Amino acid sequence: MLLTQLALVLLTSVVFLALSGNFGALSAGFGGLIACTNTGLLEWRRYRVDSGRALSAGDSLRVLYRSALERYLLVALLFALGMGMLRLEPLALLSGFIAGHVGLVITGIRRKN
Repeated sequence: MLLTQLALVLLTSVVFLALSGNFGALSAGFGGLIACTNTGLLEWRRYRVDSGRALSAGDSLRVLYRSALERYLLVALLFALGMGMLRLEPLALLSGFIAGHVGLVITGIRRKN
């Protein structure tokens, strides 16, 4: 899953390298890093739940909500860092993020089949 995401982010970074130079490529890479970090947190939570004790329905729901909240906050903080403090190129940042999530969707569809 991560390799597909990284390949699409690398492709997006190369496109922005050609269009806007190093800064655009860096911005797209950072956006892709946000998506990959989000996926990493999701997979880490899934691993912890799968390797632990069996959860009740209420406990499962609490883990689901907590994981979703953590991931939203992480993404928001990383976007704030990228756009606010680092002043990265917004279009490239969002494009890298989207490319990373497209990789997640493609991999998810392949897993389901």
